[in-house]
Amino acid sequence: WLKCLRSALLKHQSVAMVVPEPDVEVPAGSVKKGAKIFKAKCAQCHTIEKGGATKQGPNLYGIFGKQSGSTEGFPYSAANKESGIIWSDKHMFQYLINPKTYIP
Repeated sequence: WLKCLRSALLKHQSVAMVVPEPDVEVPAGSVKKGAKIFKAKCAQCHTIEKGGATKQGPNLYGIFGKQSGSTEGFPYSAANKESGIIWSDKHMFQYLINPKTYIP
């Protein structure tokens, strides 16, 4: 019966393998410096408030612990939707180093 259930579920949704967290050390940060960097490099495309608008990029409120490519109302690429990434500080750190290679 599990085989039948799995088969039925796979017909109705895309199931991505979960990618393990990268083996990296995320350096300690500064809230003040992080806010300045976000304003300069990210705020043009993203909002971070609960219920914030979708811009050129999706709203990032509550992103940690969430499946990549799953924010409602944003047209993600297939690569992003199928990446298998559950956002964590380690995934985000690696992604921000080079987004195009982390999710090609």
